[in-house]
Amino acid sequence: MNQGFTAAAHQSVEWLLFWGSDDWAASSTIFAEVFEAVHSSSSLTAQPDLIVCRGRYVNLASKYVKRSTSFHPECCLDASSYRLALLLGATPPHQATLFGVGARKILGYYTSGFRLSADLDYFLRLSISPNICIRCLDLDLVYMSDCGVSATQTKRRLKEVRWAYKYAFGLIWWLPFLLRYIRRFVSLLSQS
Repeated sequence: MNQGFTAAAHQSVEWLLFWGSDDWAASSTIFAEVFEAVHSSSSLTAQPDLIVCRGRYVNLASKYVKRSTSFHPECCLDASSYRLALLLGATPPHQATLFGVGARKILGYYTSGFRLSADLDYFLRLSISPNICIRCLDLDLVYMSDCGVSATQTKRRLKEVRWAYKYAFGLIWWLPFLLRYIRRFVSLLSQS
């Protein structure tokens, strides 16, 4: 993903989106819907640094939607609200997040050493910026395969998530860690 940040830095790319080969758009009109929602919002005074939508995990064999990856209800978040949401275990799904020029100027790279949780680390480091503006939308942007690499390397993923939270929140790292997985469990229960 750092290649994407680097390439975008040398061109006038307004928004950056990271998808893998097993991610696809939720509809053929979703990008128009996203930008219509952002530009028609009267409560938004500045262009957001991140636009966060929902993603849905899908079983590729059955096409069954397993769970949603909702970050926050539709609104604009300032730095303190964004950081609080992260502390409470919410995580923007990187596949459903559009990275704007502002976010990339604040933090234009993923930290090396993270193979599975670099996106979480990025969002946590970005939350330190006092002027960050996050626009959350109640739209499904992406469908994602439920059998990606992080689903098969649980031990490594848990270790990296712990590292990211320790860096961001110090001694209370366990709180967002625990709340993150409680949220996931509740999300799975609500889908069944």
